[in-house]
This record gives sequence, structure tokens and C-alpha cells, in this order.
Amino acid sequence: MKNTVLLPIVVGIGIILVFLGITSSQLTVEPILREPTVYQKLNFSYVDSNSILKSSLASDGILMSSPLTFTGSSIAKYCTFYQDEIKQNSINYCTSTELKDHEGNFLGNIHMVGTLDYPDAVLGVIQTDPYLSNLDSLKTTYQIMINSLVCDCWQDKKPGNFESISQWIDAAKSHHLEAKRTTSSSEISGLADKQLFLEITTNSDGYLWKLIISN
Repeated sequence: MKNTVLLPIVVGIGIILVFLGITSSQLTVEPILREPTVYQKLNFSYVDSNSILKSSLASDGILMSSPLTFTGSSIAKYCTFYQDEIKQNSINYCTSTELKDHEGNFLGNIHMVGTLDYPDAVLGVIQTDPYLSNLDSLKTTYQIMINSLVCDCWQDKKPGNFESISQWIDAAKSHHLEAKRTTSSSEISGLADKQLFLEITTNSDGYLWKLIISN
């Protein structure tokens, strides 16, 4: 099976995202312009969370592959997320899955990184074209990630005064397009004690979106 992978790299003074093809191509993108939060262990397992995501995404027409797992020496080759040596050395296990839309078109990846027992962060990386033609699939993916891994409580809590996850994504999109920056970001704190970080980077293919869920 041919796997296409978009691998985010988190650095001490920012986060640099790269596309790393495990069996194919490699592309680079602009760095994230913020200092990342300190990631702590999430209160769920790799197996359970990947299984829940795969099932939930399938019910909405998003196909998620079984996870590739990396340990030992393969971490340095396929899971180099952190430029900071201490952060990078703290990763001793990671999983990567591929996402396709209902027509079988490559959509992006979901990565989980951390220790052998628990992930420290979950990263959803999706490329949209300049016309944002797959924005609905992106919204579906991110909503399922948040509902499944954080809580199905957005409408009750309305973090950031956003009525829905879709409204948050639309606001981030509008801000990015209006600001005309290469990279823009939005962060939600405190939803079920989790941190949600959403970033949009303009690149030659359109827009690269990153959703990071952490404690």
C-alpha cells in the first residue's frame, strides 16, 4: 500500500510542518509562527483512540487507514517532530494514519506521538486546494477528532464564543485570508482540560491546515 504522510515538526521557537512520504514524496512548508505549549500525556491510548477515530470517520464518509507504528530507530526516520533535542528524545512511540475522502482522494493524516503507553499530542494535518473545495471534509474530520478525543460538548461550552467547531474553522479561515499572512493560528484552551491549536499555512498547493490536541 502506498502511504502519503504529512508530518508536523514542533520546534522550541515554533512548529515547522513538513510532508514526509514514508514510501514516496517529500514536500516542505512554512514554519508555524508561535511557541508551542508543553505537551503532557493525554488520557487515552493509541489503540482505543485510533479505533474510535476510524469508526467515527467512516460513518461520515472519511476513510482512515490502520495505523503505522514506529519505535526505536524508526522514530528518527519517520517521527522527527521536534527540533528541540529534549522534546524529540521524549518521543519513543508514534502512530500515523492516512485519510481519504468518500471518493478515495487523499485528504491528509492523523499522527499521535508520545511514550509507549500514552500519546502526548494528536495532530490532524490536511491540505486543501486554493478554492478550499474539500473544506467540508476538513470540518468533518476536525469535528470528529474533537468530539471523540476531547468531548462532545462544544455546543454546551461554546469556547471562544464560537457556536460550533465549524464556526471556529470559518473564523480562522476568514482571519487568514483577510490578514494575507503566510501563516495564522487560533487556539482554544480549557475545553475538557484540553488545548486545541489550529493553524493555516498558505503554500503552493493551497492551504495546509494543522489541528493539534494536547493537555
